[in-house]
Amino acid sequence: MPSTRVAAGFTLLELLVVMVLLAVLAAVALPSYRDYQRQGHRSAAIADLGRCAQALERFRVAELTYANAQLASLCGTQSPRQGEARYTLSLSGLSATDYVLLASPQGGQAGDGALRLQASGVRHWDRNNNGLFEDDEASWQF
Repeated sequence: MPSTRVAAGFTLLELLVVMVLLAVLAAVALPSYRDYQRQGHRSAAIADLGRCAQALERFRVAELTYANAQLASLCGTQSPRQGEARYTLSLSGLSATDYVLLASPQGGQAGDGALRLQASGVRHWDRNNNGLFEDDEASWQF
């Protein structure tokens, strides 16, 4: 009496088809995920610039000038404040009535373009990352 054996499992072709489908799915999903990460880090830097601007306003109320403000003591010099720096925060153009806050992208965020906030409230995002803040970049809209 011959025994009949039932084959169980998947064929090599079936496994290859599944692997190809997973590779295509990963190729589509991974860049989108990285874009969302980059936007999230940019949003955190924008929030940190706002926090620094508030700290500068409190400093001006107390000192009647921005001139001697130190960013490191007011709000820190990186975004996020703890962990790996995605942006370096800097302060320039200090006078009695004016300042310019700048968030420069670092590490994995490099190439995303710098963010700038002026005392007057004017915001810029160097979208094309050419080092210039042009008229069409006067917004933080994604």
